[in-house]
Amino acid sequence: MDFDMLDPDFAQDPYETMDAWRAMGPVVYNSHHDQYMITSHNNCARVLGDTRYFNSAKVLPEMEKAFGGPTFLGTDGLRHQTVREIWAPGFERKAVETDWTARIQGVVDVHVDQFVERLRSGESLDALAEMTRIIPTIVTAQLLGVEEDVYKDFIKWSDATAAVLGARLDPTPRGQEIIAEGAVAAAALNSYIGGLIEKNRAQGSSDGTLMAQMVFDDFAPSMPDREIIANGTMLTVAANESTAQVMAMALYALGRHPDQRRALVADRSLVPAALEEVHRWLTLTQVVLRHACSDESQVEGFTIPEGAATVALLGCANRDPARWNNPHSFDISRPRKAHLGFGFGPHICLGIHLARLEMSIWLNRLLDKLPEYEIAGDIEFGADFTLRGVRGVPVKAG
Repeated sequence: MDFDMLDPDFAQDPYETMDAWRAMGPVVYNSHHDQYMITSHNNCARVLGDTRYFNSAKVLPEMEKAFGGPTFLGTDGLRHQTVREIWAPGFERKAVETDWTARIQGVVDVHVDQFVERLRSGESLDALAEMTRIIPTIVTAQLLGVEEDVYKDFIKWSDATAAVLGARLDPTPRGQEIIAEGAVAAAALNSYIGGLIEKNRAQGSSDGTLMAQMVFDDFAPSMPDREIIANGTMLTVAANESTAQVMAMALYALGRHPDQRRALVADRSLVPAALEEVHRWLTLTQVVLRHACSDESQVEGFTIPEGAATVALLGCANRDPARWNNPHSFDISRPRKAHLGFGFGPHICLGIHLARLEMSIWLNRLLDKLPEYEIAGDIEFGADFTLRGVRGVPVKAG
């Protein structure tokens, strides 16, 4: 088939179109982008899980351009594993829950309470801009060792850098302005993280923050500074944008389904399942790009040419009727099955447990303070189908 996936109208509601693609078969060649699209849950997991046949090598230049240097996000094999493992122990579930629950609770309490107080005073607020972007950015800043008096700048740099992801397909003057602002912000963010590296080296020992861990790791001499900096910038943007967006999508989904929100208010044991259902139903990362890297790169017996771009359609996979009954319905009580919202395989989201903890603490506090609310306007998704986030979630007190 021939379809422009960069059409902004497609990003607003892509699911009916992707259902038609799934019906065509397990692999659909899109001549418009010269890509092979993978449509089912099982096959997307297989493509993402086996770097012997589908790898990230050709993604590296794009990662370097975005973050100023190579990151483990754009590499495979031993180097990917080695660099990722520098941070991995601190992101294990037990470590996250032990070390970060109280600190996240403190950040959440302040910013949820401020947000709700403003709503109670009669304001209608964009929850994305006024709350959900702020909370994960401050948590990430603490992880990296950012000084508190820099938080406001750090939030500004992170937001502007992440905004490029949604604006890179926008040909309007405003889109180009956002890209230019993002480039300036990314440079400032890189410069600041570079300063953290110098500060840690001057101290001569690790203080336990993520940048210190990377600076003093045994593998550090094999990493140029631009790689260490780029990994810090990548983590900042990835952690902040993804968590902020899924939080905002949760507000949207539960605003559209008030009966299910009230069930959550009454029974908080449903919160983890509800957040997973939000992530399945409104998948943020719709597309993950890999390249066939073997003459045996196959999906259900079909050989994808070596070197060909191969796209795992995660949003399509997360509504695969072969895996879920009534997949287009939002249902927080559906039987729990793993979705692909956090990815799969060697590149599964490093911060998956941290993100889940942040979102769970946040949603519980919000339901404590604001059990009833209304969506105060239309919800528009950004033009970028690859990272299909909301532009905002206007909310007013119920």
